[in-house]
Amino acid sequence: MAEHESRLFIGSHVTYGGPRNVMYGRPLLVLPCRAGSRCAACDEWDLRTGDAEQDREHFLIKDLTTTSVVRHAAGADVTPIPHTWPDDAVEFNINGYWYAAAYTTPGRSARARTVHFYTAGTLMGRTWCHFPEVTPQVRRLDEQARQRPTF
Repeated sequence: MAEHESRLFIGSHVTYGGPRNVMYGRPLLVLPCRAGSRCAACDEWDLRTGDAEQDREHFLIKDLTTTSVVRHAAGADVTPIPHTWPDDAVEFNINGYWYAAAYTTPGRSARARTVHFYTAGTLMGRTWCHFPEVTPQVRRLDEQARQRPTF
C-alpha cells in the first residue's frame, strides 16, 4: 500500500495545531477517539450516522514521550507526517477509522477478529472487531496471518 494522502490512518504520526499548544512541536500518534475511554461526542456520532464507512473526524492524539493526550482532537487540527506503509498493508475501515492493516487473528466466532495494524513507529497496534460479513479484505488479512512466522 503506497502512502495515501487523503486519509488519516490510525497509527500515523502527526503534528498538532489545535488549542492545546503544549502538544505543539513533536510527532504524536493518532488513535481512535475512544481509545482508553468513552467519548460522548463519538457516541452521538454513532447514533446519528450509523454509517461505518463514513470517515471519522475526531481522534485521540497521544504524545509518545509523555502521558499527554488530546481527546476528541479534530482532524482539521492535525497534519500527517508523511509515511509509506508496508506493501502488504491493507487499507481497512473499522467503524469510520482507517487502518493500514497487517493481518487478523481469530476471535470467538467466525466473524470476530483482532485486526493487527501497522503504525508509523515500531509498534504494531491491534483492535478487536466483529464483521457483519467476511469480505475479500478480511479473507486477505486472514491469509496474511497464515503467512506470518510463528514463534
